[in-house]
Amino acid sequence: MAPLPRRLAALALASTCLLSAAACSSSGAPATDANGRAVVKFWSMPYWIGDDAKVKQLVDQFNASQDKVAVQLTQLEWKDGRDKIKQAIAAGNGPDVWLMNNGLELDYLKAGSLAPLDELGYTSADTDKFLPLAKVDEYEGKQYGVPLYFDVDVMLYRTDVFQQYGITAPPKTWDELKSTAKKITDESAAAGKKVSGWQFKGMDDHLNAINSTWESFLCQAGGSLTSPDYAASTQATEAGRTAMEYMKSFYTDKVSPTGTSALNGFISGEVAMFPFFQSVIANVQAGGDKTAGKWAVAPMPAGPKSGCSMVGGHSLVARSDSRNLNAAGDFMRWLASPERSAQYMDFHAIFPYDLAKVDPAVKASVDEKVKADPNWNAIFEQLSRNTPDLLLQDRHAFQARWDAQKASIVAGVNGQQPVDKALQSIDAQVGQALDGEKK
Repeated sequence: MAPLPRRLAALALASTCLLSAAACSSSGAPATDANGRAVVKFWSMPYWIGDDAKVKQLVDQFNASQDKVAVQLTQLEWKDGRDKIKQAIAAGNGPDVWLMNNGLELDYLKAGSLAPLDELGYTSADTDKFLPLAKVDEYEGKQYGVPLYFDVDVMLYRTDVFQQYGITAPPKTWDELKSTAKKITDESAAAGKKVSGWQFKGMDDHLNAINSTWESFLCQAGGSLTSPDYAASTQATEAGRTAMEYMKSFYTDKVSPTGTSALNGFISGEVAMFPFFQSVIANVQAGGDKTAGKWAVAPMPAGPKSGCSMVGGHSLVARSDSRNLNAAGDFMRWLASPERSAQYMDFHAIFPYDLAKVDPAVKASVDEKVKADPNWNAIFEQLSRNTPDLLLQDRHAFQARWDAQKASIVAGVNGQQPVDKALQSIDAQVGQALDGEKK
């Protein structure tokens, strides 16, 4: 059967689970393998960036260490993995544990499909070790997700290009970003080999990235995605206009080229700066000699109100009606442990724990990784600027918002649509989805 469209799959999940408890139940005795070990079905996309085989290796490592729990891994692809999980959960034959975006998805939470951590064997001593950003996985006073790692939007820049044009430090404000980018674009064009000073990730071949890019700049302008009660979409505001007009000016003033790939252009040296989640570093490093020793990371240039940015990353969640909740909790505590999370820093995932509350050996491992790569200082600086608020807002009408933004932000920024109309279009589409959540 072909995958359902994402929004229809979400509706199927909510309606099936709410209207028929039996449809979302895994009744019967706990599943065991031939050795009597409790079986935990784990479905995951390849979250270890740059090495798809790593997730299987971790599961194999866990299984080799266990005599009471056996994890069965189903590896999915990013393009349709989330939809396959939704369909399976709605049909009553989904995984016990799976990968979900930080912030979690409202349909699962409202349907009661996720197990709170206290039912998985987590104690307050366990959850108190997480960074405050872990509140993105809370709902109505309980925590339902265990963060594997966090992402935050940062700025990447080519140090070789900066040196060539006499730029001694990365820009710290919107004004400095615009003037620095313009200097590079104009002077390189005059020299006969144009380098675009800046490109917004998402105004290129990875359209979905416009969502994190836009929400970062909206945040920096003092805007929000929804009202405090999550009931209304709030992008057609002065803050929204400020953010979009600023982004649009890069194309109006011909500082940035519409359609050029931010990542590919950065690797080839044709783009000097771009913003995205810090985990994109793994892709930049894969550029080999094209990028080795020629780039660095900086916090996002601050806007009129703040230097905040979008928060991302992934968490583990468990099915509330799993027949092996305790075993699922055992696996989650292992895979999302401080020891494993320190390993995830190898693909530049952000450690989700408070270093003052973890084992000294783990802290020493994290400190060593930070010492070996000065880019971590910029990443942690950006992390300190962010709160759970934006991601908690994004949870509401998530798919409608991300679909609307992919169309309207690009159209408004590249001049195909007036800024006010683009913002109003987002609010109209998202507003309908928010109204639907109230029913």
